[in-house]
Amino acid sequence: MLERQKVNYRDEILAAVHEIVKRKGQNKFEVKEVIDYMVSKNPNYNESTIRTHIGSRCCVNANANHAVTYKDYERIGHGVYRLYEPASSDIRKLYFVDVNTQNNYLLALDVQVEEGDGKARVSFFDTNRGRGFEGEMLVKEEGGFVFLTEQRQVMTFRVATLDEFNLVWRRKIEGSVPDFRTDEGLYEWYYKQFA
Repeated sequence: MLERQKVNYRDEILAAVHEIVKRKGQNKFEVKEVIDYMVSKNPNYNESTIRTHIGSRCCVNANANHAVTYKDYERIGHGVYRLYEPASSDIRKLYFVDVNTQNNYLLALDVQVEEGDGKARVSFFDTNRGRGFEGEMLVKEEGGFVFLTEQRQVMTFRVATLDEFNLVWRRKIEGSVPDFRTDEGLYEWYYKQFA
């Protein structure tokens, strides 16, 4: 007698996503596309489980709501994802943000800059909520950038350093914050806590 095989949703979803992005020719997909594709192959798939895997359990920038998580997908917009492709030189960084003359006004995670048609948009998560601004890029350097919003606010994004965190930010943080040994350790902790 054959045992009933248990569906490994993670592997099935990954296979479906790879097929979808291959067909589209771009690393971008919506949850509905994956559900439609998978249910067309097997109507017994649970749509809620597919949504949970993509949007939470297997998404690198989702809140940690599960004991076990995976880094398969990255949310890039409302309901829009891509296969997560970490590059060794593209460590997820934490930024200190100065706004006009207010130094260290915000912390920023998941900073994304989109430029095109003479305009730019910066979006990020500030540990409380997502933010987005239209405007123009004034300066772009290895350690950060300066952005002018349409409201004429100058936002200076600086890649966070452990030294500056300890000097300025540590005393502002409520609760217990571990001692970090590296900038990367600081970034990793913030992403686990807030992203």
